[in-house]
Amino acid sequence: MAARSLFFETPHRCCYWARISVTLPQLRAFNSRVVDDAPSAQLTSSDQGSVLKATSGTAQFVSLRVRLLVGFSLIFSIVFAGAFYWFYTFTTDKTISRLRADLRSTLEGAVTGVDVDELMALYEDGVPNSEGFSDDPRYQNQLEWFETVKRIEPRAWLYSFIIAPQSQNRRMGPAAVSDNQLETIYLVDLWVNYDASKAVGFLESDEASSRPRVAIEAGRLTEEPNIYPDDWGTWMSAFAPLRNDEGEIVAVLGLDIEADYVFQLQDQIRNRVLLSFIVTYGILFVLIYVLSGILTRHISELTQSAEQIAAGDYSGALSSSQQQRGARNPQSSALQAGRDVRLRDEISVLAQAFEMMIESIQQREQMIRQGKKVEDEMRLALQAERELNELKSRFVSMVSHEFRTPLTVMRTSTELLEKYGHLASDEKKRDYFQRIRAAIANMTRLLEDVLVVGKAEAGKLAFNPVIGDFEQFCQEIINEMQHSVGVKHKLTLSADSVNAVHFDRDLLRPVLSNLLSNAIKYSEAGSTVETRVALAGETVTLQVSDQGIGIPKEDRPKLFQLFHRARNVDTIRGTGLGLAIVQQCITHHQGQVSFTSQEGVGTTFYVQFPASGKQEDSPSLLKSLPTSS
Repeated sequence: MAARSLFFETPHRCCYWARISVTLPQLRAFNSRVVDDAPSAQLTSSDQGSVLKATSGTAQFVSLRVRLLVGFSLIFSIVFAGAFYWFYTFTTDKTISRLRADLRSTLEGAVTGVDVDELMALYEDGVPNSEGFSDDPRYQNQLEWFETVKRIEPRAWLYSFIIAPQSQNRRMGPAAVSDNQLETIYLVDLWVNYDASKAVGFLESDEASSRPRVAIEAGRLTEEPNIYPDDWGTWMSAFAPLRNDEGEIVAVLGLDIEADYVFQLQDQIRNRVLLSFIVTYGILFVLIYVLSGILTRHISELTQSAEQIAAGDYSGALSSSQQQRGARNPQSSALQAGRDVRLRDEISVLAQAFEMMIESIQQREQMIRQGKKVEDEMRLALQAERELNELKSRFVSMVSHEFRTPLTVMRTSTELLEKYGHLASDEKKRDYFQRIRAAIANMTRLLEDVLVVGKAEAGKLAFNPVIGDFEQFCQEIINEMQHSVGVKHKLTLSADSVNAVHFDRDLLRPVLSNLLSNAIKYSEAGSTVETRVALAGETVTLQVSDQGIGIPKEDRPKLFQLFHRARNVDTIRGTGLGLAIVQQCITHHQGQVSFTSQEGVGTTFYVQFPASGKQEDSPSLLKSLPTSS
C-alpha cells in the first residue's frame, strides 16, 4: 500500500507500478482463498482480467501527454497574458506621459509669446469680418504666433478666450448664459487657417467650462485629466492663464493636442501581439507534442507490457522451468505460476525495491524531522539566549543610567552645601536637603524594583500575608512619597475602614510606591494624586488616580511588559519596570490590576486582592475589575 500512495498520483507512465503494487497482493489473497476453498479449481485468464478490472477502480485515465499539453497551454496562456497586459499598459502609459509632457512644454512656451495687452485691446475694440472672424492686424499677429508654435509642434491647436460674468462681456450675438453667470468669449482660434468650419468665431460666446476656471483660480497651467473624443478626433487639452503687465489674469490660452495615435498604437499592439501569440503558441505546441511523444514512448511500451502481465498473459515472461512446474502441478493457476522463481523474483525485486525505497524515504524523513526538531529547539534556545542577553544589557544600561542621575543630584547638592552652605539661606538649604532626600528615595525605589524583578525572575517572590491595618500602611507610604516630592504635588488618601486585612507588606509596598511614583511623574506640578482604599465583602480595592498625560491607546496592550514605556512620555525619566513589577507583585498576592485612561485628562489604576489572603475566598474578584480603556 505504501507503493500505491507514492506512485498512484503520477500520470500515465507510472500507472503500471501503481497497478502492480495494488493488484498483486490482492491477486495473491484471491488465489490463496481459491486454493484453500476449492483445491481443484483453476483461475483462468478471464478471471485474472476480472480481478484486474475490479482492483483498477473507477478512476478515469488521462495520459501524461495530454496532461503535459494541457498544463503547457494553461501556463503559456497565463504567462503570455500577463506579459501582454504589462507591455500594453506600460506602452500606453509611457505614450500618454510623453504626450502630456509635450502638451505642457508646448503650452508653457506658447504663453511666453502671446502679447496679452494686444489681445485685450483686440477684445475691447476689434471688429469681426463677414465670416465671423477678424481682419484686424492684431488678430493676424496672434494667428502668426500660433502658427509658429504649430510649426514646432504640428499636433498643437491653440486658441485664446476670456472668462468673465455675462454682464461684463463684449460679444457678438446673444449671450450663452443667463445674468450673473460666467461666460466664455472666444478671441483667436488657429483652426481659422486650416478649416474655418472647425474654428470658433471672434467674440463668440459659450458656457464657461470648469477646467479653464480652475486655471484662472489657481493661477497655473491646468490639464484635462482624461483623453476625450469629439467630432473632429481624439484630444488632450490644457489651459494656461494669461497675465497683463500688472500681473493680473485677464485671459486664458487653450491648447488641444491630437491624441488619435494613442488608440492607433493600442490597436497595433493588440493585433501584433495576437499574431505573435498564435504563431509562438503553434510552434511551441508542436514542439511540446513531439518531445512529449519521445519522452513517453518507452513508458507507454512498458505500460502495455505491464497491462498484459496484469491481465494474466505471462507467455512472454514465463521460462521453461516455470512451464515444467506447471505441468507437474496441473491444479496450480496462472497466479501460482506467477510465483515461479524467475517471474516472482523480477516482480518481487521490483516491489522490494519500492518497499526499500519507501522505507528509506520514511527513515530519511524521520531523520529530517528529528534534525529539524533539534534545529528548531536550538534556534529557539539561541533566540531565547539572545533575548535574555539583550534584556540583561538593557537592564544594566537602564540601572546604570537611573542610578547616575540621583547620584549626580546628591553629589551636586552636597558640594554646594559644603562650599556655599554658609552663604545660602535656610530656605535654599532646605531645598538642597529636599533634593538629596528625593534622590535617596529614587535610589531606594529603584533598588527595591531591581530586587523584586530579580526575585520574580528567580521564582523566589514569596507570598506571606499577615493581618494588619492596610489603611495605615497606605498612609505611611503616601507620607514617604509626599516627603520626597515636597509641595510639587498633593497626595490624598480616602479610606473606608480597611483595617484588619491579610496582606503582604513586601509585595504591596512596591505596588503602591510605583503607582504613586508614576502618577506624580506624569502629572503636572501642583496637581493632586488621589488614593482610595475600600473593602467590599472579602475584596480590597486600591485605586490611584492622577490628572496626568494619560496613556495612548496603542501602548495599552504592552503597558505591563518589562522596559515598555508609552510614546508620549517624551523626556520624562523612567525605567519601564514599575508597572511590570506591579503586575508581578499583585499576581503573587492573588489579585489583579487594571486601569482606565484618557489622554490629556488622567489615568486611574485599580488593584484588587482578597482580604483573607486566599483567592478562593473572593470569587467575584476577577469580575469586579474595570476594563482597561
